[in-house]
Amino acid sequence: MKVRASVRRLCDACRIVRRRGRVYVVCKENKKHKQRQGYHSVSESTAAVTEHSRNEKVLYGSSLGVSFWRGML
Repeated sequence: MKVRASVRRLCDACRIVRRRGRVYVVCKENKKHKQRQGYHSVSESTAAVTEHSRNEKVLYGSSLGVSFWRGML
C-alpha cells in the first residue's frame, strides 16, 4: 500500500472510500493501486494529537482530503 499526501484513481476500476477517517483507494483489478492518504508514522496516535497547552488539544489531519472530496462530488 502506498501512503501519499494526495490520492487519486489510477484506473477506471479504482474506488475511493473513506474508512475510519482516512481516505483510501482500493482496486479489484490491480492490487498495486492500493493507496492511503496521510503521513507515515511509527506512532500515529502521538503524532496525530499535539498538546499546545494544558487543556487544549489540536487534531491535525482531520480535514485531509476535503478539497479532494469536493472535486469528486
